Amino acid sequence: MGTTGDGAGGADGAGVAGGAVGTPGRAGETGALGPVWSGRTLLVSMAALLAEAVIVAVGLTLYSFTQEGPAGNGFMAAFVLPFALVLGALPGFVLTATLVLPTLSLARRAARWGGWHGRPKWWWTAAAAPFTAAGATLAYGTVLALLTRSAGPPRVYLVCWPALTAAAVPAALLAAVAGRGTGARRTVRLMLTVVGTGFLAAFVLGVCALGAGLLSAV
Repeated sequence: MGTTGDGAGGADGAGVAGGAVGTPGRAGETGALGPVWSGRTLLVSMAALLAEAVIVAVGLTLYSFTQEGPAGNGFMAAFVLPFALVLGALPGFVLTATLVLPTLSLARRAARWGGWHGRPKWWWTAAAAPFTAAGATLAYGTVLALLTRSAGPPRVYLVCWPALTAAAVPAALLAAVAGRGTGARRTVRLMLTVVGTGFLAAFVLGVCALGAGLLSAV
């Protein structure tokens, strides 16, 4: 009988059904895992990217208020970034297909190659993310350079790489949790939980920042 998931922190593991990359079970542990590439993992990954985007957008907006001059750029980013991922759907799908799910797949493969028996821990995903983020940064930069016929400055890539790395880890861990589940109802519940948590975190961040600003102004 397969063991149940132990949360996002231990997301990843064994199983080859549906194209998943499997790892052998530890003695006395079977560790059932779902596929890496599935509708569930895709949707939950996009929900996680939306939640991250909302938090980043609020942070950018708050940061823009601390700078001299108009805060229009940060304010616009607060709206453009999350809606680009959800209403535009295509950016979220592209990030999931080229960054998040490849990170999860690489983490499982690395765990298997490294002789890890049982469900890989979260740090396998964290270790895989910089490699897939580097590949994604190079791919995105190449496409953009071909479209604009000019390469961006090196510092853009140096910022994009760690940003994509940070975005990939939580989304890949949550996608792994989604892959272990079954049923549309559980997938929808997980999506709503992820997005709701993102909005709640953004709200708390905004309240804390406004509270700190008010206290410092007293």
